Amino acid sequence: MRIWTVHEPASATTAIERAEKLVLIKDGFSWLAFFFSPLWMLYHRLWLGTLLYVLISAATIAAGLLLPLGSGSEFLLGFVPMLYAGFEGNDLRRRKLERRGYTQIGAVAARSGMEAEVAYFASAPEVASETRPAVPALLKPLVQRPVPDHGVLGLFPMPEVRR
Repeated sequence: MRIWTVHEPASATTAIERAEKLVLIKDGFSWLAFFFSPLWMLYHRLWLGTLLYVLISAATIAAGLLLPLGSGSEFLLGFVPMLYAGFEGNDLRRRKLERRGYTQIGAVAARSGMEAEVAYFASAPEVASETRPAVPALLKPLVQRPVPDHGVLGLFPMPEVRR
């Protein structure tokens, strides 16, 4: 299970508007940010984070060229900016949302972003009651059909009783 933080904009006035503009961010290491650091940061519009990543990359390249290091050390030094992006990428997103006026309103434990969203809305009755539409009478089943009992469970017959 992962922890997801829930962020809400201050500009939203109705519960439906708040629900549509909620942002959920996973807490912890981001593998996409680790492997595709500059692209991931540009995708999330983290301009300062991208600039910082480029500066850290340039510093590690300069350190590798200026210091008398072996080739293995230079290779490992190249992972420094990638590790920074992996560990700090989601925190950079949180800080950006905070600067844009979002507030953290909760945290949810779930396996995926979709499950986190469902879990949050299930635990937030003020949002769920206003956004959940009533089921029209036409969609409700009129007649319950009886289920035939053929003695088969799935593709396998029911076990016979041995005497």
